[in-house]
Amino acid sequence: MFDFIDDSGGDNLVYAQDGLYIPDAAECMRCGLCLSVCPTYQLLQIDAETPRGRLRTLDKILNSDTAVAGGELKHLNNCTQCRACETVCPSRMQYGRLFDLAREKQLQGKRRGSLLAFLGLKLIEHKPLRQAAIVLVRLYQKTGLHNLTRKTGLLRLFKLARAEALMPEANTGKLARRYRTDKPRRGNVALFTGCVGEHFDRKTLLASITLLNYIGFDVFIPEEQTCCGAIHRHQGKIAVADKMASLNADVFNALDVEAIIYTASGCGLTLNDYEQDNGARFGPSLCDITEFLNRHWPDELRLNSYPRRARKIAVHEPCSQRNLSRPELGNQHQHVYALLEKIPGLIVAALPGNHLCCGAGGVHMLTHPDIADPLGQAKLTHFEQSGADWLVSTNIGCVLHLNKGSALNRIIHPAVLLAKMLPEANGIT
Repeated sequence: MFDFIDDSGGDNLVYAQDGLYIPDAAECMRCGLCLSVCPTYQLLQIDAETPRGRLRTLDKILNSDTAVAGGELKHLNNCTQCRACETVCPSRMQYGRLFDLAREKQLQGKRRGSLLAFLGLKLIEHKPLRQAAIVLVRLYQKTGLHNLTRKTGLLRLFKLARAEALMPEANTGKLARRYRTDKPRRGNVALFTGCVGEHFDRKTLLASITLLNYIGFDVFIPEEQTCCGAIHRHQGKIAVADKMASLNADVFNALDVEAIIYTASGCGLTLNDYEQDNGARFGPSLCDITEFLNRHWPDELRLNSYPRRARKIAVHEPCSQRNLSRPELGNQHQHVYALLEKIPGLIVAALPGNHLCCGAGGVHMLTHPDIADPLGQAKLTHFEQSGADWLVSTNIGCVLHLNKGSALNRIIHPAVLLAKMLPEANGIT
């Protein structure tokens, strides 16, 4: 529902106010390591679509009064913000943060943009407004009004057609504030639901709660939590994103829990960056659901066998799980494989091309379909060629982007699959 968001907008070392090193364009080593992992370069094969090409534009925006041409901005905004370049850059450039700072500077002194963009960001920012809007979305989906709007062309008129096509069935019900385990109790954890997952990925949240309860943890879900702030930050609304970070830190730190669990790796990337971005800190440890389950899996817990022999699962590794900005967090995607291998009779394989972004990139799949669609189609082609029955991914944005065509309803979160394999579960449906 965000395709209406606006997207326009040497020897001397330079440092931004927060201490980030911003090299002069000439400081780029031009080693070319970023080319192999940059999805837009791989797609378009021109230097302007590389991190080193975009660096020149970032340098102009942040460090000088040099005018930036429309073509330069276009190439800059084509970036999916996958941050793969950060993982291979010998200069350890924090490209993602520089990009956000440039967006913020571009917005200074400008109007708010379109009315729909303004309203969309406000719905994300204010939970009561978002919950009211979700009720309307649910009515829209259930009354058949969606068929009428598609036929009349209203969705295209308001630039909502693409978002509406990707939108799964909305869930208006509220989650409980606490889910108690009926197993020998091992502790308490809190669940971060996110602004999208709470209403459009309820299956993953409930599966995660089921798994956490099953291994002995009570699950707290604070109603006061808000969006992680990623969309606002990437749209240059850094002050608003910082407020969200502070609120979430205060809300979760007030709980008596051992860990804060997130199910969407896109949210997790932003949550893990809170401290370096704005100083907000979480007291309890912050964990992806797959990491927490893998580290706390009871030795005696045996899952049901997969329903049919030699069935195959392909694993999509979201950029937000592969390209974490803090190296000490390790290879988060490896926990997915370790968990899935606990299911007897299952063949688990990495999706070919996992080093490249699928094109989802938050709202990028809505604002830049010319970039996102071919990148996504490449993933779906790999999926079909793999012969796998299911594709698992830990990021809701990637799932929504890829869940189309012959892959429709064959892409799920690994927690959903694991929950179906619990001893009391009935298996795959």
